[in-house]
Amino acid sequence: MIYEKIISITATLILISINVSAQNETELNKLFGFRDFCFDKNIRTVMAYKTGNELSEPYMELNSNESLTFMFDDLSENTRDFYYTVKHCNADWEEDNLFVSDYMTGFAENNIFGFNSSINTTVYYKNYVLKIPNSDVHILTSGNYLLKVYDRYDGKPVFQKGFKIFENKAALSLKYRHIVNYGTDGKQQLEFSVNRGNLPLQNPYTELKLRVEQNSQRMPSQAPPTISFQNNLTVDYSNATKNIFNGENEYRFFDTRNLAYNAEGVNKIINQSGEYHVLLNIDKATDSETYQYKRDINGKYYIEADRMIKNSTDKNLEADYVNVYFTVEDSNPQSNLTIYVYGALSDWGLKPECRMEYNESRQAYETTLMLKQGYYNYKYVAVDNKMNFLSDFFDESFAQTENEYTVNVYYKGIHDRWDRLVAIESINTTQ
Repeated sequence: MIYEKIISITATLILISINVSAQNETELNKLFGFRDFCFDKNIRTVMAYKTGNELSEPYMELNSNESLTFMFDDLSENTRDFYYTVKHCNADWEEDNLFVSDYMTGFAENNIFGFNSSINTTVYYKNYVLKIPNSDVHILTSGNYLLKVYDRYDGKPVFQKGFKIFENKAALSLKYRHIVNYGTDGKQQLEFSVNRGNLPLQNPYTELKLRVEQNSQRMPSQAPPTISFQNNLTVDYSNATKNIFNGENEYRFFDTRNLAYNAEGVNKIINQSGEYHVLLNIDKATDSETYQYKRDINGKYYIEADRMIKNSTDKNLEADYVNVYFTVEDSNPQSNLTIYVYGALSDWGLKPECRMEYNESRQAYETTLMLKQGYYNYKYVAVDNKMNFLSDFFDESFAQTENEYTVNVYYKGIHDRWDRLVAIESINTTQ
């Protein structure tokens, strides 16, 4: 009986959260520079990756044989007509208002043709797949891009997803090192330099921009790297007091691939009126001063339904949607903080449905998300009333945490009209 009550109470809290905070989250995401948004409650599981590897980042080399796959589900009852546009952006993911002909061939707007319906699921959905490049779109220049998808009926946006196209015009030397400076507990540091190569650099201070990502995500509070020194061969960004990042902690995780038993992170599974409700284990803030290794996938997720149950031939059509209940204890909540569930499941941003409400009787924050079956990583983050993004509020930060850092090198020469992505390199802290 207690679980049925939890389901009812949490569902009510979610509705309140969405009504009150939707506008707030939109402004916060813009403030923090997050690039991916979903504007339609019926659009779920928006994914972007290098074709053939669902856990890869959505970037590819210009004029290569590679392609990017974009996939999403529509839970609407009626069939809808979607179209998309591609927008070029500067190094900070702001649209730079170029002519379409400057950066791609084809029309400015193109239809997303065809879909496949879900198979034997309790929640019906339509699965759409788009690949770039395709017969309608071919990218002509490197840089940051936004894929924007709209509903043809009313012209309203349903989601946008960022991707990157790079060209090998510069060599990037990237190293991770353990730091020993005082006052840097729980921190990690990078050293990197850019080999000029054939890049026509005249003033690297204005022509080069470097942006660092940790586990696929931008770090809102992190200042861009600055040049330490340069010579005829390299532009160096290494500095004993710079390029230092919070190590954070390993991500929490849960497994809903099989709905017949409680897998990792799951406390109870309830089938109520034909819908699945998955209650996760109650989370607590980490208070250990000792790092504990947990193998994670750095905040991402992958979709999968257990073949023993569904004898699946296409996981993207046979994986069901389930209601997943998140609870994190906090006996001393702070009125100046707003708590969110965060990770790839939130599109690396602050989604209204991911905003948590405090339950006085349980002394815990709660929310419920409808998620497709699979294996998920997640964490809890906080935003205070001064608009600070607190990524380690519930978790200690450790220097030993396994993280992947990606450094992006953008170049805009004195005669260029846009930021080109001329090098991209990643490094794992365990290497």
